[in-house]
Amino acid sequence: MINRGSRRRFLGSSAAVVGLPFFESLQRSANAQAAAAPMRFMAIYVPNGIHMPDWTPTATGTGWAMPYILAPLESLRTKIAVLSGLDHHMTAEPADPPGGHASGTASFLTMRKVNNNANDPNRTSIDQVIAAMSPGVAGRPLPSLQLGLTVTNDGGSDGAPSTSFNECVAWNKNTPLPNTTSAQTAFDRIFAGFSPTATNADAARRAALRTSVLDNVAKQTQTLQGKLNPADRIKADQYFTSIRALETRIQSLTAGGGTCAMPAKPTVANTAPYKDRVPVMFELAALALQCDVTRVMTFMVARSTSLEDFSFVTGRSSAHHNISHHQNMQTNLDALRLIGRWELEQVATFLKRIDGMIEANGKSVLDNMSVYFSSEISDGNSHKKYDMPVLLAGGLGGKLKMGGNHYMYTSMTFPRPVLGPAGGPHTGKVLIALANAFGVPITTFGDGTAQGPLTDILA
Repeated sequence: MINRGSRRRFLGSSAAVVGLPFFESLQRSANAQAAAAPMRFMAIYVPNGIHMPDWTPTATGTGWAMPYILAPLESLRTKIAVLSGLDHHMTAEPADPPGGHASGTASFLTMRKVNNNANDPNRTSIDQVIAAMSPGVAGRPLPSLQLGLTVTNDGGSDGAPSTSFNECVAWNKNTPLPNTTSAQTAFDRIFAGFSPTATNADAARRAALRTSVLDNVAKQTQTLQGKLNPADRIKADQYFTSIRALETRIQSLTAGGGTCAMPAKPTVANTAPYKDRVPVMFELAALALQCDVTRVMTFMVARSTSLEDFSFVTGRSSAHHNISHHQNMQTNLDALRLIGRWELEQVATFLKRIDGMIEANGKSVLDNMSVYFSSEISDGNSHKKYDMPVLLAGGLGGKLKMGGNHYMYTSMTFPRPVLGPAGGPHTGKVLIALANAFGVPITTFGDGTAQGPLTDILA
């Protein structure tokens, strides 16, 4: 029998705890593992708004049918939340200049205006607030990572003092943090100093050691069964079942998502078709999370006023910015619903990828993080920053309430109009809630209009 002095074994960096009764120690071990799970934040930006009639669920709660654009997320339904009716129009656009796209992109994560305020020293995006103030995200090789893609555009700034207001969503004290748009450069940043042979061999060694100890403990647990009274045998059986579940989890980690492996360097060039570059960059984002290189990331699928041609989706010439000014023409609206669907397919593929990466607490990378998805405007024809398309994914280890909920904060009739009503909660309340979930004790953010968190999404 194992004596009390050898009850606990700490293995490698994971500090796996294995013991024989006391059985209460198993619960303490599970709690410690859950507390140690990495917390990660990612914001995903798509330009030129969304075709809102094909985005908005027609019912609140959890029993709604997936609208056309959101349908690629069906298999992840319980891990998302949709927020309808959010409004930060007066924060983003009290007046021109700049135009509606630059003002929306600049305020996307900062909730601060550009008009007469271009040199705002407090222009810091929520991702950088989390990176600087959350104890759960510090200490990684990259404090934060900004990814994006080059696209066809007019080269203009949409009336803003700088194209940075169109091309960046991450800001630190009015300094724009430019996106890495080359797949090769992103790969080099993510895997700088990475030694795949040493890393994988070390991971395999730790996994083998953990499994060996679990096998040993399981055998000793079985030998005790004949010496225990009925109540203790029940406890021992429960403990043995837990040990086997832990063994299965470790084998899953070894076989798949928990192992960081450096792939071949991507060869796709910035001149390659946009549709070929987007999935490569999303895969690099997934690898950065899997390898725990960074725990804070922004991803711009394209800059604002993108003129990227989506003919590969629509079957006809479809420069995105031009099509987004649809003028209620049905052919343009049809193209926008297809573009929105393609964008969500890329996002869904990425979310499913990280949901397949299982971490030490038995949950996926997606389960342990928070993903914020939106655009700089709602309807592209109107440039409004109300009736915003906001999607959350990942429960941040139980700190956020997803469950497939749809929260509708303004009154809407269906079939819904292309642009819904103003007057819902300030979008900044969502960002405050996310920061609070990361342990950042702010009560206001941005220009101060948003006060307190959106409590609906906090667990």
